Amino acid sequence: MCIVGKVVFLLVRYCTVMNELSRKIISKLPYGDDFRFVDEITFVNDYRIVGNYTFRADAPYYASHYPHFAVTPGVLLLECMGQIGLVAHLVYLEKIYERENVALIPSLSNVHASFYLPVGQGEKVTVDATKVYYRAGVLKSDILLQNAKGEECARAIAHLKFVEK
Repeated sequence: MCIVGKVVFLLVRYCTVMNELSRKIISKLPYGDDFRFVDEITFVNDYRIVGNYTFRADAPYYASHYPHFAVTPGVLLLECMGQIGLVAHLVYLEKIYERENVALIPSLSNVHASFYLPVGQGEKVTVDATKVYYRAGVLKSDILLQNAKGEECARAIAHLKFVEK
C-alpha cells in the first residue's frame, strides 16, 4: 500500500472511531432533545474538546428575544459552551460514556463569560475548550465559541463537577 493509501486508511479509521465516541458521549449527556445544544464532538482528548451545534432557525425564543433583530440569547450560547466544553468533556474524562445507568447532575460554578458577536437564527457554532485543570472531580476550562467564519463570538472560563443522583 502506498503512503497516500495508508494516510487515507488512517483518516477514515480515525473518523469512524471519533464518530462512535461522539455518539457515546452525546448519549450520556443529561439533557433531552429539546435542551441539548450539541450536534457532534469532532475532537476530544484529555486536554481539549471541540464540538459544534446549529441553532434551529425555528426555535421559539427568536420571536421574543430582540424581535426586531433575532439573536440567540447569551444564556443559550453559554449553555452550548457548557454542554460541549465542560459536560461532554467531563463525560469523556471520567469515562462515563462506558458506564450504564448513570444519572448525572452537572454543577456549574465560577463562570466568567464575555460576548463579542451575535449568533443568529440557523447559525452553526463551534465550541473549542481547553482544560485548565481537572482535580478532585472538578474540571476548569477555557471555552471559546466561534461562528462558521471562525470569528470569536464568546469566551468563558468556568468550573464543573458532577453530582450523582
